Amino acid sequence: MQSSIQLLKNISKFKLGYCLPQSSLWPIHRRSAVLILLFVGSFGELRVLLTKRSRGLRSFSGHVSLPGGKADNIQENFETVARREAEEEIGLPCDSEVLLKEYGLKVDNLCMELPHYLSRTFLSVKPVVCFLYNSNLEGDYKYERPLDALKFFGKLNPGETTSMFSIPLSDLIAHEHQWNNYQVEYVRREDVNTKWGGTTWLLRHYYYPNENSRDAAWLNDILDTSSGDEELEGVKCKDVWGLTAKILYDLSKIAHGPPERCESSARLGHDDLIYGLHDLGGQLRDRNRSTWESAMIVNKRGYKYGDVIPEFYMKRLLRSCPKF
Repeated sequence: MQSSIQLLKNISKFKLGYCLPQSSLWPIHRRSAVLILLFVGSFGELRVLLTKRSRGLRSFSGHVSLPGGKADNIQENFETVARREAEEEIGLPCDSEVLLKEYGLKVDNLCMELPHYLSRTFLSVKPVVCFLYNSNLEGDYKYERPLDALKFFGKLNPGETTSMFSIPLSDLIAHEHQWNNYQVEYVRREDVNTKWGGTTWLLRHYYYPNENSRDAAWLNDILDTSSGDEELEGVKCKDVWGLTAKILYDLSKIAHGPPERCESSARLGHDDLIYGLHDLGGQLRDRNRSTWESAMIVNKRGYKYGDVIPEFYMKRLLRSCPKF
């Protein structure tokens, strides 16, 4: 089991092993970004901040998610979108001076190299990885000292976010290792294979208790207004699953893998699929969804990726990634 310092350094050094046109991977009208905000927890573990979306939202209502959303215009880059949305949803100031003077905190950009991910609503989602720490820490100390957020910035937007919590990044891949004395915080984990568009998608579920004594105290103090959580053996839980779980699983693999380059980087994210849809399939082009995209969103019978992506490219995709 690696230390939080080593995990963070591995993430900061990560580079994808391939390069596809950015105009294809983050199409003008389908741009979205999420903020992966990492910090050191009370026991020296590396944690990631998550939110639960309001049930009044039109898309992904009630889901656990990373702070984020769609780009407002073509001038916004990944970081701008992710930071702006985080300020709107959880009150994390975009202005570094405000964050420093009012809260004594700093945010470092850790990695802008993660691949893009395809959402169920046919948006291209770009993760931005940042690290939050106390401003009085320098050097490696900021990577190992627990975050003191007694003056936490957290201000939930009731129209978008009902709760905020965190989980250890290592939890996402702990079941694949035999780390001595490592104890996961989730109540249960499940892997579910599902079909979408004639392809197999692996959905990971991690169920975390609403009342988690190992979470940061300053997060447990934030009022949780969510409802309708999963109940497992009498314990109310939040389900970390879908695209959020996939993004964090990939990041956890990177954090625990080779420092310079992830050997399985070709299987991370959905860059190849997004490229195939955009450049070869004529999708992800307009603000309005195409007839094919609309049918795929509701998983309409008879619609598949092979309808728009050429056969030679679909074979290549399935060889490199039999499960998305």
